[in-house]
Amino acid sequence: MSAPHMSPSFRAGDLLFLSGQLAFGADGRVSGDIMAQTLLVLERLESELARHGLDRMHVVKANTWITDRALFPSYNEAYASFFGDHKPARSTIVSALAVEGALVEIDAVARFGA
Repeated sequence: MSAPHMSPSFRAGDLLFLSGQLAFGADGRVSGDIMAQTLLVLERLESELARHGLDRMHVVKANTWITDRALFPSYNEAYASFFGDHKPARSTIVSALAVEGALVEIDAVARFGA
């Protein structure tokens, strides 16, 4: 499989658009339950934010895809524990994902100076 034709993030003015992240571990595989995958995905997004001098508090919008509606409560719990009192706008969609074993994918928009 060839690498996807995309950038991990793209700046447009004072906004930073972060591409969707999956819960790839150090071995290049996706594994774990929905809570573990959600936290790993959010940590991957925060790592990309850090490359631009930002952190989770700069996120203004997140789009999430989960593979099963029954996963929503556990996903939401992990998401809430990551963001704490910060509550970016969010959409959550139930859909199949492109990578075997992936239960969640999240992309985000962050704002510089937020």
